[in-house]
Amino acid sequence: MNFPKGLLLIACCVSLVLLNSCADGKKTGATGGAGGSAMGDSSAGFLVTDFAPLAKWLDERFEVDYKHMTPALIFDQVPLNDIFYQTSNLPANAAPFNFSNPDISRRDLLKRIANHWNLKMSFAMDAAGNPSAVKVEG
Repeated sequence: MNFPKGLLLIACCVSLVLLNSCADGKKTGATGGAGGSAMGDSSAGFLVTDFAPLAKWLDERFEVDYKHMTPALIFDQVPLNDIFYQTSNLPANAAPFNFSNPDISRRDLLKRIANHWNLKMSFAMDAAGNPSAVKVEG
């Protein structure tokens, strides 16, 4: 094999490896659908519970279209308003939350809200050890 044919063979092999590695990456949409958000974050591990009814509620999917939401208003909106929230130190004069998505779970939506306003969310537990509210702290 002469030098130009060897160089051509090496170039082809390198380009195949590079193209193959690019094709395996997962792309995320700008609206943050089921594949994650535009920033690539995932809601896995966010508000995890073994309490089956709450886990099912968190993972149920909805269409949302929020415009000009404030921290004081957001938890009273469908589909988030079915449970109790214990809020404290919510940011005042915070940037409004504008978000639209045709297919998002409550868990993903709550994570987006937490990230937008830098909120901490966890569960408040009752005497039996079951979640009784979502604690939201600013």
